[in-house]
Amino acid sequence: MDTIKTEVYNIIENAIHAAIAVGELAISEIPTIPFSPTKTPEHGDIATPIALGLAKQARMAPRNIAEIIVSHIDPDAHPVIREIDIAGAGFINIHLSDNYLYDTLQTITEMQSAYGSCDKGAGKPVQIEFVSANPTGPLNIVSGRAAAVGDTLVNLLNAIGYKAIREFYVNDAGGQVQRLGESIDVRYRQALGEEGLEIPEGGYQGEYLQEFAQTLIETDGDTHLRLNTDERVALFRDKGIAHILAQQKASLERFKVDFDVWSSEKAIRESGKPEEIIQLFQDKKYLYEAENATWFRMTDFGDDKDCVVVRGDGEYTYFVPDAAYHRDKFDRGFTTVIDLLGPDHQGHISRLKNFVKALGLPDEWLEVSIIQQVNLVDAEGNRLDMSKRRGQFYTLDTLIDELAETVGEQFAVDVARYFFLMRANSSHLDFNMELAITHASENPVFYIQYAHARCCSIFQQGTEQGITPKPIEEVSLKQLAEPMEHELIRKLAEFPSIVLLSAEAREAHRIPHYLHELSGIFHPYYNQHRVLDPADMEKTNARLILVKCVQSVLKNGLTLLNISAPTSM
Repeated sequence: MDTIKTEVYNIIENAIHAAIAVGELAISEIPTIPFSPTKTPEHGDIATPIALGLAKQARMAPRNIAEIIVSHIDPDAHPVIREIDIAGAGFINIHLSDNYLYDTLQTITEMQSAYGSCDKGAGKPVQIEFVSANPTGPLNIVSGRAAAVGDTLVNLLNAIGYKAIREFYVNDAGGQVQRLGESIDVRYRQALGEEGLEIPEGGYQGEYLQEFAQTLIETDGDTHLRLNTDERVALFRDKGIAHILAQQKASLERFKVDFDVWSSEKAIRESGKPEEIIQLFQDKKYLYEAENATWFRMTDFGDDKDCVVVRGDGEYTYFVPDAAYHRDKFDRGFTTVIDLLGPDHQGHISRLKNFVKALGLPDEWLEVSIIQQVNLVDAEGNRLDMSKRRGQFYTLDTLIDELAETVGEQFAVDVARYFFLMRANSSHLDFNMELAITHASENPVFYIQYAHARCCSIFQQGTEQGITPKPIEEVSLKQLAEPMEHELIRKLAEFPSIVLLSAEAREAHRIPHYLHELSGIFHPYYNQHRVLDPADMEKTNARLILVKCVQSVLKNGLTLLNISAPTSM
């Protein structure tokens, strides 16, 4: 489709030049010619509003401009165009030739699982950091959304030729893990019968820590009471991090997300790189001393206030290891780094970008996107409150468990991933549990999977009837003359452009939307048209090619989402 759009673009542009040359259009500069798919087949395959864009320059009504442009296009001279007409105020509608439709089926048949991919990225290394939840508790459903989005974006970037990797940054240092150790210490001593203890301010209340403390007692008894408080808290901190991180890894594995790299804040802090960052900022005069702390001149970069990077006790604030970590990413050779952050990090974006700028790295090197809040909505429409510190949170594993009770383990993960991906990252997501557990076509992921399974069932039925599909070279594709067949092929032709756009715009939700639209064309076609007809094998063979192409594109799209493509349901 992109190749065809380029050809049509040149045809329209040459027509405008011809109109200028004979004095029919008084235009000094031709802007970029936009194209978009038409909403109905009656309006052609693609349309351009270029006449509306030229109206001010030409001082002429858009429809008159469109008529002039079209008068300089001879469809007979351009095999790609079957017909061209004008609609409304001046939209130019292009009806593409049937050959383009048949070429689409040929391309899909030849490329199969590679259809939709390209080499636009030319192997450039890209790192996407996502989830990166603090190792202080189980993963909640907001982290689940980030996991689904990040994983899919890596697949999309790799599909268009980049060498993208998944990376998880473990925040295993600093105040939050210290409070984790203190919280475990309280739970441990409480479980051994000590009274009058309370979780420290900012600590973690969750039941999961009571369970972990009980595990410590079952394994080690009360031996840890022999340590002094600081030693015991440090021990519990390290044990707690290891235990919770193992749980997080298991949850992600269950969710079909496999990280390529696990980085550690503690390792960054111990590497000496934070000290190098401080020295670099000092050399660049970005630091100053005030109020018993070291400050970074964030206002030099347009921020409204400076920020502390070294406290009075010599401890770094989280800005320093963050800056060091991003310098480490650059040193590893990534040409683009994408950070997917949670909704509570909105205020962190500008400061992080300013630190990257202060390091002397290119502005466009770092991209930051917020994965917005997920609200779990029950059957009555109530939203569940989630707070890790108060222990009132809904975990990713709990979500999958509840879905699995109704739809099974395999489909539970598919449903969760699809629902997390069906809205733009910037939009809040209401996760509708009632719809998610509906094992019927009303459930959008099942609607798509049913379409794939139906394609597979057609070939199974063909085998049972003794019908062997012919190679595409031996098939007359002109048998595919029904409007719904052309509509299906036009939608199949869009897939590579959708993949490219989704990857470049970092908008994973475009893929589930596309697959749902494709399924919405295929299901009615399946119901209204007989594919297997032994009395008309020419049409049967052509339709089997079409169904095979639909099956391939559905599977390719679901694979990008890391959602299964079942052969039967």
